[in-house]
Amino acid sequence: MSGIAAPDYDFASLSPYDFEVFVRDLLSAQDGLVYSTYRVGADGGIDLKAATDKGWVVAQCKHTPSADKGSVLRAARKEAGKAAGMGFTPVRYVFVTSAELTPGTERETKDALARVAETVEVYGRGWLNAVLALHPEVERRHFKLWISSTQAVRAMMQDGVFLRGESRIQRIERNYLRFVHHETCEVAELALKEHGCVLLSGAPGAGKTTIAEYLLLLWWHRGFRVVVDPRTVDQWWVWLEDDTPTVFFFDDAWGQTHHQDHGSRHHDTDMSEFIESIVERQADRTASKLLIMTSRVQVLQETVRLSDASRRAVERLAHCHVPVARLPYDVRSRMLFNHVHLAMTDPQARQDLSVGSWWHRVAGHPNYSPRLIEIVVRRNRARSARELIDDLEEALENPHEIWGASFRALPPVDQQLLLTLSLMDSQLAQWQGVVRRLASIPSSDSHVDAAVERLTGSWITKALHGGRQILALADPSQRDFLIRYLSMSPGAMTAIIRNAAEFDDLIPVCRRGEATELESNLRLFSSGEDLFRNVLDTCARQLLVRLRELWDLHPCHAEDLAHVSVQELASLVEALTLIVRVHGDRHAAPGAALPADWFAGALLRVTLLMDGQRMTSIDLLAELVTELAAAIESANPPWPAGHSLLDPISQIRGVISHAWASHEPRIAHQQGTGYEADLAQTLVQYANALASLGLAPTVDTYSPAEVDAYLARHLDDYDPEDVAEQIDSIEDVVGWNFTDTRERLSPLLEAEKEETPSPLRRAPVVLPRRTPVTASPADATASVAALFRSLGASSAPGRT
Repeated sequence: MSGIAAPDYDFASLSPYDFEVFVRDLLSAQDGLVYSTYRVGADGGIDLKAATDKGWVVAQCKHTPSADKGSVLRAARKEAGKAAGMGFTPVRYVFVTSAELTPGTERETKDALARVAETVEVYGRGWLNAVLALHPEVERRHFKLWISSTQAVRAMMQDGVFLRGESRIQRIERNYLRFVHHETCEVAELALKEHGCVLLSGAPGAGKTTIAEYLLLLWWHRGFRVVVDPRTVDQWWVWLEDDTPTVFFFDDAWGQTHHQDHGSRHHDTDMSEFIESIVERQADRTASKLLIMTSRVQVLQETVRLSDASRRAVERLAHCHVPVARLPYDVRSRMLFNHVHLAMTDPQARQDLSVGSWWHRVAGHPNYSPRLIEIVVRRNRARSARELIDDLEEALENPHEIWGASFRALPPVDQQLLLTLSLMDSQLAQWQGVVRRLASIPSSDSHVDAAVERLTGSWITKALHGGRQILALADPSQRDFLIRYLSMSPGAMTAIIRNAAEFDDLIPVCRRGEATELESNLRLFSSGEDLFRNVLDTCARQLLVRLRELWDLHPCHAEDLAHVSVQELASLVEALTLIVRVHGDRHAAPGAALPADWFAGALLRVTLLMDGQRMTSIDLLAELVTELAAAIESANPPWPAGHSLLDPISQIRGVISHAWASHEPRIAHQQGTGYEADLAQTLVQYANALASLGLAPTVDTYSPAEVDAYLARHLDDYDPEDVAEQIDSIEDVVGWNFTDTRERLSPLLEAEKEETPSPLRRAPVVLPRRTPVTASPADATASVAALFRSLGASSAPGRT
């Protein structure tokens, strides 16, 4: 890691409130006292206060980095004049300023405050830096000190691995000065420190990513490499196994707006295995590999419901799951102040914003979210306070339309590009893939290039990844808006359907339009609204025709049997079952009947492909039929008896049974004595699915007793919990009581319980309070009011 210089800060990067909190933490650490924030601003008289056996200690903070001697003395005399307003005489009074003090100025300032308390101390910038060197934990916590230049942020990028690195760095550079530390940050920090993992969940815009980036900065400062949003699964394991201390960050780990919109069929399994590896390392006291994850609450709930692998992963993270709930009023207010303080540069606008209670309405609004405030203030082009306040209040009243006016003002090609991008991979979309799906635009390459240039920096980000240009929406809230727009616009949805270039292009559309009465299809927006149900009813004919056309174009063809993999075949049949499900779901719509001749040809194609497979392992066969079965299960809603789609589902099940019956005996005879080992491995992984399908090995090709004996001897090669979970199904599939395996399994499970307590039994993260003395709500309101009043008395920072 690039070295950070020894403390020599001018503290200019801190807001007035940040400086006060910094001084509070530094004095608390230095004096061994509990200083509490008491009041901010010119009228309070007390900024910090601590109780001792002899009486009260009071501290006054003056954040004036560029103040000269005269300014410091005037401020000290003013505070001395207010001493009577405290109502008591402190035993010690500490005057702290961010200004540079000479010995003479320090002495004269102390003389000006001599009558305020029995003991008066005056400290300036030099003292703050000297004491800070003694308390590195305070320096780490107040990252705005050492990340006060873009050089530090970009050093972190050079030391780490960032997908969409430039856009992520720009985000951190833009937001770190606006950050407000609060209790959830400390809970998350403690979880990561104690458990090596933290899962942050919350509503859209609640501040999950900001907290995660705060943790990244802290651990980078401690010498860790940061790996942000890695996409190549193989590379995860390379970084995990090397010797470099590393913190991994998966933002929107299971998708931005719904489960699996990350575009990878096997993402849940890969992520589950990676989480398991990280957790095991923590159990082994190997704390050099850490994991930070975020997820929207709705996506997390959907993921747990729809994916067994993800459910197990989330259970493993239960002890370090930190919900990011609605922020306290004072934190919301201070976030708002930071944004306004840094963004508004016009002196008259700052003066106007310093009066009135407008900030109280904004911070207290039920629709307040950190992201919404960030978006409105950042995009605000007005110089007047009134226009900014109106923009904030309008966005709070109708947050879903925050992007509406901007979107509707865009040219049609820009709109179509954004709508297409909203349905592609939430974190990574190749430029060429976007172009391919905008075929209706004449000379689409040049049109898309021009649109990308117009939209970069406001709606989209672009970067190079693996030598290819990738595009992404700049903010998840934009994706929410675009999906909602599509759900209400049949014309836009028809264009999306018409321009789909591959079958997978329409899978996100179909998922969002499934019957909401089916438990397995409750795929909700972050807002809890229905998805594409209504709009796809309107576009049913176009959708169904296009699905069949794209399935026919699937690259998996019977004339090239030798090059068709099991995974490609599974994908083809999964797509076929999706077509059946969508036809059945909309059977009452005009033109929604499944054409019998087309379906007969499709089944023939699948059968030929299955018969042409050259499988040599029962494991591959089990993988194929269970993947197909999973697709069938999702395509079998509770339709009434006699429904026209029940017969096609039954026919696809017949193809699965045919595949098993034709391949399993041949594999068994080819493997000979090695079949028992292969079957044992397969049963541990797939027994539940095989049992539900009613599939079993042919009785005369193997010895069930030998499979039992082999599994019992090799149980150490498996996770005993996995075997225990499948043991009943294993016996059902084989038709044999696995007595040897059960006898060997019990002591292994008991030993595992004793040696490795389940993380689920560990207590959740509980934050030890640093400051038991807390301000009352009235004090908090007065403190924030003083902050906003200070806008009129101070100029904007030099950079925003």
